[in-house]
Amino acid sequence: MLVGGSAATFYAPEAYQSSDCDFILALGDDARGVVSALEQIGFSRAAEGFFRHPGLIYTVEFPKGPSYIGIDRIEKYATIHRGEELLYVYTPTDVVRDRIMHFWAWGDFNALRVALDVAKTQRPNVDYDLIASWTERELLEAPGAYDVVRRDLFLADLREILKTQG
Repeated sequence: MLVGGSAATFYAPEAYQSSDCDFILALGDDARGVVSALEQIGFSRAAEGFFRHPGLIYTVEFPKGPSYIGIDRIEKYATIHRGEELLYVYTPTDVVRDRIMHFWAWGDFNALRVALDVAKTQRPNVDYDLIASWTERELLEAPGAYDVVRRDLFLADLREILKTQG
């Protein structure tokens, strides 16, 4: 499953470009098989644990799963078919949640911009109520870990984006 910034790039490529592709192995994938497949097409493992290809600027990484956004374990994902190609990727709502975590917890304004850009490009597919209730659960679980003012500003901006047409 494609996650993180690369999932944001998938949904909003004009707004954000990630140079790394993060995949959580799911559906019974065998990490050894993935490593072997990547090596066969020219990738090699870097000391940091991700994979590089000499002809590409992009890296590929396989963070240990399962995938979580805050306290929520991610078990639903989008399945995208393009001809013969198949991609499992975070839903647009989960991309917004994933990116906003970086702003909410650490003040990363670039992540705020990306979250809102994904919401703009994927407006009909972003669930405001799910995001708002998730922030409430996060605050109850770890009240000191998050900035409530940042959360409130984000939710106000998100609400405006999602109610705007076009």
